[in-house]
Order: sequence, then C-alpha cells, then structure tokens
Amino acid sequence: MPTKPLVIGLTGGIGSGKSHVRSTLVSLGAEGIDADRVAHAVMAPGGAAYGGVVAAFGAEILGPDGAIDRARLGARVFGDPAALARLEAITHPAVFAATQARVAASTAPAVVIEAIKLLEAGFSRTLCDQVWVTQCSRRQQLARLWASRGMSTEEARRRIANQMAPAQMAAQADRVIDTGGAMAETALKVLAGWADLGLPLPAPVIRPVTLADAEGTAAVLNSVVREGGRTIAGRTYTPAQERAFLRAMPQRSVLNIALLGKVVAGFQEYMPYATYTHTMDHVASVGTFIAAAVRGRGLGHALSAVTWADARAAGYSKLVITVREDNPEAQAFYTGLGFQPCGRLARQAFVDGRYVDELLYELFFE
Repeated sequence: MPTKPLVIGLTGGIGSGKSHVRSTLVSLGAEGIDADRVAHAVMAPGGAAYGGVVAAFGAEILGPDGAIDRARLGARVFGDPAALARLEAITHPAVFAATQARVAASTAPAVVIEAIKLLEAGFSRTLCDQVWVTQCSRRQQLARLWASRGMSTEEARRRIANQMAPAQMAAQADRVIDTGGAMAETALKVLAGWADLGLPLPAPVIRPVTLADAEGTAAVLNSVVREGGRTIAGRTYTPAQERAFLRAMPQRSVLNIALLGKVVAGFQEYMPYATYTHTMDHVASVGTFIAAAVRGRGLGHALSAVTWADARAAGYSKLVITVREDNPEAQAFYTGLGFQPCGRLARQAFVDGRYVDELLYELFFE
C-alpha cells in the first residue's frame, strides 16, 4: 500500500536561504512545492483566486493581457497591512487546497513546502509533519537581497518588517537551519535533518573532485575537525584554501567525492607516500572523511571501491593509513576493508589540547 509522504513545511525570512534548502531536499528525493508559484497559478486567469482578487482590488491591477500584474498588486498591498490581510484571506485558502492536492498525489518519501507565510497561513500543523525555519543575520539578508534581486536596502528592510520575527518563527520550528555559512555547510545541515527523520538516502555518486567542489570538501573536512577526536587536521579551511590544496596535490594523487543528491557528503584521497625517492612509488597514503550524519551508511565502502581501483590503475600496490588511537570507528572501518595494523607512532600529534598516538595500518593489493 502507498504511504503518505512526510511533509516538511519550510519557512524563514526573505533572503534567508529557503530556496537553497528546498532544492537540496529535492535533490535528496523530496518533492518540492513553492507556495509562491502555487499562488501565481491560483491568481492566473481562470485560477481559483483570480476573480476574488480582481473584485477586491479592481481592474487597475490587471495587465494588458488580463493577467494580474504582481508588481501593481504588490504596490497596493505592501505597506498596507489591511490590504495585505484582505489579499491573503482570498489567496491562502486556494493555495492551501492546491498544495494539499499536490501532497495527496505525491509518491515521494517526503514533500517540502516552501512558504514565506507558512506559519501565518495555517499550513504548519494542518498540512505539515515538520516545520523547518531558515535563519541568518539581518546583514546577510540585506546583502543577499541586493545581490540576487537588486533590492535596495530600504525596500529589503520594508519587506523584512512585514514578516514574522525570526524568534517567533524559531519558537514554532522542529528544526532551525542556520544558513549563515557557506552553501555547502547549509547543505550538510539539510542532509543531517533528512537522515535524522529516517528518510531514504539517494544512491551515492562517486566521482573525482573538481575545483568547483572545494566548498563542499571543505565543509565536510571542517565538520569532522569540529567534532573533535576524529582527525589530526587540527584546523578548519576556507573554500579558497581548499582550492589551493586541490591545485597543489602531487602527481599520482586522487581525491574522490561522494555526492548524495547535490550534497558533498564525504571524500577520500590518496597521495604518494613519499615524493623524495622513487623507491616507494608503489605506496600511497589514504585519508577518508565522511559527514557524521551519514556514517555507517556505506559511503566509505562505496568510495573505497572506486579509490582502490584508481590506485591500482595509477601503479600503486600498497596503501598506508594512520588513524588516531582514540578513534575506534575509523580503526574498525579500515580493518573491515582489509587493512592490517603494523605499528604505533607515539605522541604523533598535538591536537584537541593533548598529545595523541597514531596507529599505522597497511593494505597490499597483491
């Protein structure tokens, strides 16, 4: 029997990153509904709300083709709370009915409804199982609205003032997504929310990294560094620093990424163990980084299948890895791939405020 999709209501202030969150959820397997586009449809000629809007605001809001000119309508209602309330009283029921029909017909595991007035319109608990709210600083909102829409600071402030306060939205949310960082960092937060809800992950796509992926690989690496106890990297990296690292990788190096939808969820790299002599050209060192939310879901093994094949093709016959002695999950991962312990490097790194031993493992292809 078909099951009802889980419905995520997505809202937040204008310019706070809602559309990026929605598109990320869609890439993971959700059906996306943009309530603003639904509103366009119900106010189009023949739409459920067209007649009511024209009757309420007059023929002067119509363009030459008889369609409602949204700029003219917006000039009438923005800045006039009573007029805006009158418009919403006409359009919200029609938008709700059309959205409800879309949800009922969906075969996706989840549906995400992006609506700037999700909470005010009553969608949040009538139709939604979860409410997600996007938030960033006011300065970021203003900058984004200028960059993406050419909106003046005065106009942006007016639009923001017409919305529910961020704290009020957050108080009604099941999950608040801070979109103040890089887009790839936001995408990892969305992936974590998806995984926390037990929704199915899309099949991973494993491919070589490009410079355009630097923000994504930096986001994964930084998330692992911030966890503590996982890596000896000891610091975070900006996308620019990550691009510089990728450009400087030695010859016969490979970095493969694991994509879930459009989210860089992990990566694995190998490099020559030594570049100062040819006597160890058959040996490569390996590193693996997987976002916490999707560890234990097969990404590491999917990456390794591709990376090992690449390493063989590049002429390597031995792989070496060092693992923190206080990271048993990584030790189990590598031994599960066939690596054998071969030594210990005492007090090898000073990280997380203390000295840490590293364990040596090796794997032979032949």
